[in-house]
Amino acid sequence: MKTLAVLCICIAAYLYFPLPQRRLPKRPLLEQQAEVEAVVRVSSSSEILRSLEIIRLGISSGMTISDALQYAQKHSSRAAAQELKQVLNQFRMGFPLSRGLEEIAIANPGWRSISDTLVASLHSGSPIADQLTDVEFVLQSSVDTEKLKRIKSVAVKSVLPLGLCFLPAFILLAVIPIIAGLIGGITQ
Repeated sequence: MKTLAVLCICIAAYLYFPLPQRRLPKRPLLEQQAEVEAVVRVSSSSEILRSLEIIRLGISSGMTISDALQYAQKHSSRAAAQELKQVLNQFRMGFPLSRGLEEIAIANPGWRSISDTLVASLHSGSPIADQLTDVEFVLQSSVDTEKLKRIKSVAVKSVLPLGLCFLPAFILLAVIPIIAGLIGGITQ
């Protein structure tokens, strides 16, 4: 009985706290760089939000849109910097900045609202700092909503070890001996 209870507790601990991943042996730096360049990761909402904040601060301090994008590329996460680099490379080759912004929005829909706002400002020449503040607020709200969903899912997942391990162990250690004692008392 105790062995079964210990086994149930071990299974619950394994399910709740997974084992760490194995570390791979170190490879030469050139192989790692080639592998990183081969794997193109799409930036997450929080990375896009961080880049938007840098772009907004750059534009509100007097930078042009292209300068703000270049500054954001230098100070953003790797995935967001790669996406901004694609936009700036097209701009340096002579294409309009709006084309690169449209392509980044197609490649990663998280950039869509930022891209639309920047393109509208490029075409109309209107001030953009207030519009970017609004876009930043909307993106922050969506990131907060995603975090809240993950937090709520933890409550459901934390009940799993209780249902799978602790309740069967309680039945084996408490309920069955009581029932066995009652049955033994009735048969005497």
